[in-house]
Amino acid sequence: MPQFLILAKDYTDAYALQRRLSVRETHLKRMRVEKAEGHFIVGGAKLNKEGNMYGSMLVVQLENEEAVRQWINEDPYITGNVWEHVEILPFKIAEV
Repeated sequence: MPQFLILAKDYTDAYALQRRLSVRETHLKRMRVEKAEGHFIVGGAKLNKEGNMYGSMLVVQLENEEAVRQWINEDPYITGNVWEHVEILPFKIAEV
């Protein structure tokens, strides 16, 4: 199944981190389910110099880019107005 790299950048307003933290556990719960189903491979938060989260990186495997877009649009970080910009790139994990 095709793999994709997702690079997400959070909003930068004064309440952005607060919104992220308020939906974080719901997002992580979803990622646990998606990992068990084989869609979510690896991911995590991007950190700034202060150690605060300001974005995300995920590697997923889904049928196509359209499926990835739909998958992203269902994420609490989208519905909770955390991610402002999301980039989707075709990707392949190296088999080493």
